[in-house]
Amino acid sequence: MEAGKKKYNKSTDVLTTGLIIAGVLLLNYVLSFTFGRFDLTEDQRHSLSDNTIDLLQDEERINDRIFFKIYLDGDLPADLVKIRNAVQTMLDEFIVYAGDNIQYEFIDPNGSDDEDYNLETQSILAQQGLVWSELDLVNGTERKQEIIWPGAVVESNGTTMGTVQFFRGGKIDNENYLREISETTISRLEYLLVSAIRKISDKNKKTVSFLHGHGELRPHETMDVRKDLREHFFIDEVSIEGQLGALENSDVVIIAQPQTRFSEKDKFVIDQYIMNGGRVMWFVDPVKVQRDTLLYTGGTMGLANNLNIEKDMLYKYGVRLNPDVIVDEVCGPYYIRQTDEDVDWYFYPLLETNDHPITNNIEQIYSQYTSTMEIVNESDKDVTKTVILHSSPHSLIYKSPARINYGITLPEQTPNFYNGTQGEFAAGIMLEGKFSSAFANRGISETFLNSPDFETKFKSDSTKMLVISDGDMIRNEILDSIEIGGKWNYQFWPISRDIYGVKKPDGTPKYAYGNKDFILNAVDYMVDDYSLMDIRTKTLTLRNLDAAKVVKDREYWKFLNIALPLMLIGLLALVQILLRKRKYATTV
Repeated sequence: MEAGKKKYNKSTDVLTTGLIIAGVLLLNYVLSFTFGRFDLTEDQRHSLSDNTIDLLQDEERINDRIFFKIYLDGDLPADLVKIRNAVQTMLDEFIVYAGDNIQYEFIDPNGSDDEDYNLETQSILAQQGLVWSELDLVNGTERKQEIIWPGAVVESNGTTMGTVQFFRGGKIDNENYLREISETTISRLEYLLVSAIRKISDKNKKTVSFLHGHGELRPHETMDVRKDLREHFFIDEVSIEGQLGALENSDVVIIAQPQTRFSEKDKFVIDQYIMNGGRVMWFVDPVKVQRDTLLYTGGTMGLANNLNIEKDMLYKYGVRLNPDVIVDEVCGPYYIRQTDEDVDWYFYPLLETNDHPITNNIEQIYSQYTSTMEIVNESDKDVTKTVILHSSPHSLIYKSPARINYGITLPEQTPNFYNGTQGEFAAGIMLEGKFSSAFANRGISETFLNSPDFETKFKSDSTKMLVISDGDMIRNEILDSIEIGGKWNYQFWPISRDIYGVKKPDGTPKYAYGNKDFILNAVDYMVDDYSLMDIRTKTLTLRNLDAAKVVKDREYWKFLNIALPLMLIGLLALVQILLRKRKYATTV
């Protein structure tokens, strides 16, 4: 009977094992026809954005092999190893969706025993555009000095198409600085690599044109934005000068801080460009402020800036610009040279963002002497109007003529931001849809109406328009200029960094602005290319160990990691011995 029971149990075990194996095989077969990835991290650090996946799977845009040669390899400090491993992980993710069209290899530019070969390799990297950094770190009694090349060369069809610079570190002689570089780089990896792929895959670059002829910002005053736009767009300078087709080769027209009135002819050309599906970004100052007067006398006035576009063109399209100035408790800094101090300058609102693809994860926007704006013509359902930038809830309005002086920084003259008139005021509006012409029902020359070469339209194709009530948002400060070979070279200050260098108590920058990311996202949105928008400002939270605690508790954790497992193994062995002894002990 006992033998039969054992035989029965043995047969049952064989059957159960067989069923489990068959189930596993069947499950694997079924899952081979499906694809899924699970990222349980809070910030989705192991997940690519939907737009990145769409780009990688787009066989029309990525139809050739793209090869990354990454020159961050070898005997590296731990924080650089993190970057190296993160690059590998990211590219492996790319391969999941793009297949063999994405390939890579890691190369140590200092890895050869032949020093001359190493120097020749590094010389070629410099010629290709990579920038080196110098490591000079002390770890205990060891000092590590080395030239590293934190970047990659990107090839397609055997031709070098560009480079990816992970970071520009200069001299790195501080571990905390290196850790900060590592965190920032890892957060931006998807953007850096996808940006390189997009440059190669964009077979037909679109054109972004800066309009001139009305006192707009000069090219060197928008250098910071232009530098990044050039990576993915052709940049053009356009003046209308009476030409009906002046804008027809432009995919996006940027009108950056015009100072003089638009003629009716120029307005008609811009209007017809919009009617034919053209996209326009307006950065307009409804109020003009004489800054030199403020600088030297401590006071000035903000006066209405009549550009001859406010009451007919922009109003017709759906926006009213108001001749006033926003005064905001949440503001940027200003330097008063008379007292040699940085102050909160309430006339420089730090604009907040609404939920929109352009503004996702964007820092506050630095603005200067910004005016309010309103949505009008709400009965026109052909145009969707969305406020995407606004002041803080604690802001006021100074109507033109607005008195602007240094006295506002004194405690007794500080505005009451809680007086019942405060509120959020729009400063940026996106318009999308089919616009009605600003020249509809107006007298237009029969020459235009009956011309066989030009068709006047009074209803637009589907298009987009962005209106910002601050021209300074896109302007970068010029620090220095020098003439070389008959050409002027300018050194500019990035629009996303605080030019006054105000610090927090811990010494880190107090202000970081989202101006450039906002403008780059806006241009991408205008041309319907979303591949970089949601990753340009993607951030990952790197949870580093507390360095002070690591040093303090080093011995404790050493004991816990070495002795405790041995003790647990010994305890399990003892329990096993006692159980076996109890099981097989002979009862007397």
